[in-house]
Amino acid sequence: MKKIYLLLFALVAGCTAFAQSNAGMETWRSGNSGTGPIVAIHAPDQWFGFDSLVIAEEEGLLPLFFAGYMPTNLHAQLFQETSIVHSGTSSAKIVTLKQDTIGMFAGILSNAKANLNTTELIATMNLGQSLTLTGGTPVTGRIASVSAWVRYTPGKDSTGATGIDSGTFVVTVYSQVSGVDSAVGTVTMKIGPTATWRQVTAPVVYADSVDGADTVRIQFASSGQIGALDSSTLYVDDVSMTYLPNAVKNVNLQNDVKVYPNPASGILYVEGADNAGANFRLYAMNGQLVANKTLTSKDAIDISNLSDGVYFYTISDVNGNTTQRGKVSVLK
Repeated sequence: MKKIYLLLFALVAGCTAFAQSNAGMETWRSGNSGTGPIVAIHAPDQWFGFDSLVIAEEEGLLPLFFAGYMPTNLHAQLFQETSIVHSGTSSAKIVTLKQDTIGMFAGILSNAKANLNTTELIATMNLGQSLTLTGGTPVTGRIASVSAWVRYTPGKDSTGATGIDSGTFVVTVYSQVSGVDSAVGTVTMKIGPTATWRQVTAPVVYADSVDGADTVRIQFASSGQIGALDSSTLYVDDVSMTYLPNAVKNVNLQNDVKVYPNPASGILYVEGADNAGANFRLYAMNGQLVANKTLTSKDAIDISNLSDGVYFYTISDVNGNTTQRGKVSVLK
């Protein structure tokens, strides 16, 4: 089995490389969606998809599109693949399928979790407007690129012949700009047909040279915006990322609060002369909030329940503006 890195720092051509948590798609979780019929669904740990959204909504997202009856021909679109792998024992298989009478849907794999505002969906019937993303991979500076190993087979058209379709690979980098979570860099790539594994790299393009970065969101889809074809299949494995050399940090950050020891084990101390009323948040690699504390001057934070690995923290002032961020290792 491949070794899964929570965070791997290595200097490669002047950049720092690291891996998204469960980047090799080795560990998976299972669940059920819908109420009739029940559909067994799966997703890689620390990753999400359309199927995972159905789990999160309990009764399922798709039934909201139907008036007066429950769908009867819905399918999972994200699968654990154990035969076609780039390395290790499994990869992620994403398939475009027709979902009952609502048409063809691309399979989705993302490191951010989709959340549905059902009230807005019912009012507007606009799925894109009703969906928001949370989480992603925390970072401490600008990302140069995200890479993945992929294989892609386009589906069939209405005549049964192999049609023209492509997978998509989207990377969006976020930062707090004037206290608002904003997209500061992005890249979208097509993934064309390939009978063997190949590595694709998405270089992030930034809107300016000023703002830093604190979160990276990655999305793979088994079809593009148009021309989705039945059974178009995308395999994804071994996702990795690289920092830019001297990655830009947010211009308003000041490193005047001590966070120690590093590495830490049972207790993490946060000390600063002007801490009163500030807020400390500690995040796991998958974006999960694992500690949240309003600060005084010198505070002790219990981290004895955390697993070994690298965690990211932010410190915000009383107005909610991020004033400092960094990383700390937990090693017991």
